[in-house]
Amino acid sequence: MERTDVTTRLGIIPLWAPPGALASEKPFMLVITGAWAEPDDMIRTPGVLGPAWDGGVMRLPGNGTPHLAETSIAAWAAAVDELIGTTLAGRPVVVVGLSVGALVALAVRAPQVKRIGALEPPLVMSKLWPMRERLLEGWRDHPQERPLLQAVFGMTGEGGLEERTWFHLFEGAAPVDVVLGGAPLMPPRNLPRFPSFVDEPERAWLAAQPGVRTYVIPGVGHNIHVFAPYELLEVLKRLQAAALA
Repeated sequence: MERTDVTTRLGIIPLWAPPGALASEKPFMLVITGAWAEPDDMIRTPGVLGPAWDGGVMRLPGNGTPHLAETSIAAWAAAVDELIGTTLAGRPVVVVGLSVGALVALAVRAPQVKRIGALEPPLVMSKLWPMRERLLEGWRDHPQERPLLQAVFGMTGEGGLEERTWFHLFEGAAPVDVVLGGAPLMPPRNLPRFPSFVDEPERAWLAAQPGVRTYVIPGVGHNIHVFAPYELLEVLKRLQAAALA
């Protein structure tokens, strides 16, 4: 994988893609990983898309990558819009986002985007009890994370919370495939792994939205790409086919 630094008006976005992938005319799958993602998250995606597609991976700004001039879902999506318009001009694009990366993907409006894959988008931040200690630790011990914690998760201080909901991101988006884990979010309990971050009322809301298809992968929670990679690959193949239909 080669790193290409794409300059936008808000700053630089590094994009990892195989040699030649940014220069071809094939359809392109852009993957946006989540908050605090490991450097190798989803990095093998371009290699499993098949010969008719190219792909690349970007990490959220500030996650081992340069910060942008503004920290918000809207600003990050605007920068991705610019990246797509310049680096992937003239090519059909599918954007796949994981967790907070899924929120960014849902906010992308570049006309080349034919379909969006949203893996476990956390739509109601006050319900994220599995993340509570991680968020409090970040606010207390890592002040550089506070703009992210405030803008995306609604934290206003150590213990303070202002509600953030993200239903509005579906308005005006390209057709969306939402992928959810089958392990229920509620009630709070001791678990060896994260459950899904999308509660039942939000699932019902998603099921009622036009232009939204929902897939539930049984036996896994939030980190679908780690614990159900083969099932996820089948969903990605459906995205590819739908994008070109």
